[in-house]
Amino acid sequence: MEYIAKYHPAVKVCLKKYPHLKKQFEKKKNYILQNPLQLGEPLKGNLNGLRSFPLAGNHIIIFIVCDDCRRLKQKETNRCLQCGQIPPNSVIFLLFGPHDPSYKTAPRLRGKLGREGFDIFT
Repeated sequence: MEYIAKYHPAVKVCLKKYPHLKKQFEKKKNYILQNPLQLGEPLKGNLNGLRSFPLAGNHIIIFIVCDDCRRLKQKETNRCLQCGQIPPNSVIFLLFGPHDPSYKTAPRLRGKLGREGFDIFT
């Protein structure tokens, strides 16, 4: 299956905050899209339904694989109201940044997927 990238608006913030990681993010994003289920580490606890992948040094990428979310019936966990409008071959990149702060921020960002009018961009 060929995967396509979708982005949480927080990715724009990350690109501005960490401009020195833009090239690495693009490179790793393309690598993840080749096989996100094998490359991303499934997270547990309050991060269940999300995956992470190392970016550079202490930085990680956190994302959701829509096909995996549907297959594991995690729609309620990920709170994505747009589930039916997003193709199953989508990978939603939530954010990237330093390891610990990213893990703390990810649940809050995932919660915003459930708001009416929330825009995931391509």
